Amino acid sequence: MLIAAFVVEILIMVGAPVALWLFLRRKYGAAWGLIAVGALTFVLSQVVHIPLNLGLGLIGGGRGVALWPLPAMAAVVGLSAGICEEVARYLVLRFWRKEARSWAQGLAFGAGHGGIESILVALSVLSGFVSMLVLQRLGPENLGLSGELLEQTRQQMEAYWAIPWYLPLLGGLERVFAITMHIAWTLLVLRAVVRGNLLWLALAVLAHALVNGLAVGLMQSGVSLPVIEGVIFLLALGALALILALRPRGAAETAEG
Repeated sequence: MLIAAFVVEILIMVGAPVALWLFLRRKYGAAWGLIAVGALTFVLSQVVHIPLNLGLGLIGGGRGVALWPLPAMAAVVGLSAGICEEVARYLVLRFWRKEARSWAQGLAFGAGHGGIESILVALSVLSGFVSMLVLQRLGPENLGLSGELLEQTRQQMEAYWAIPWYLPLLGGLERVFAITMHIAWTLLVLRAVVRGNLLWLALAVLAHALVNGLAVGLMQSGVSLPVIEGVIFLLALGALALILALRPRGAAETAEG
């Protein structure tokens, strides 16, 4: 059952963004180029985001901000993600894709941004899944491991295969929720560009920071994953409502560009 759940999780993480891209192309004529630029923007944002988190001590060992009180640490985690990704979106839309100004083009750009993140997470899940399958089949003791390393590997295997079967499925759904929020934040950033008002950008940064910071804070507090995913689901519903609220009335929207 657990193996099947991991397979379904990976299929959701890859299939959901691809299905969304195809839908946007069929419904609004979204150009692959704009979707690809959205995906590239996410990758470029991580060129700053990952080194920043390393410098802050949020990854790479317990140090720096990771040792701060939980509320402060969660706030920094959220702001780190929000600033890096939303500013990256703003710069690309403001100075590169200057023709992308419509609601539908915002959907395409945001779907590319959130979609590639989902696919990259799927590749990470797949890598861990295959590694654990190999370890389970061969046995860690047959890979030349011994002593403390062998015991740690056994413990990791036991913990991996002991997780409830529904958690991978929740992980797959979380990516769908995340894509929805990425699209909503993109539309806020696009409004900042179109109206020349950076308050919309600040709102996107704060919304992104709230989601990431809240998720990290709840996780570090020991809240169960189903509850955390429930909170993320509610936030995604709010993002969906925002997407619909920002849709212009009247003229048909296209995402060509």
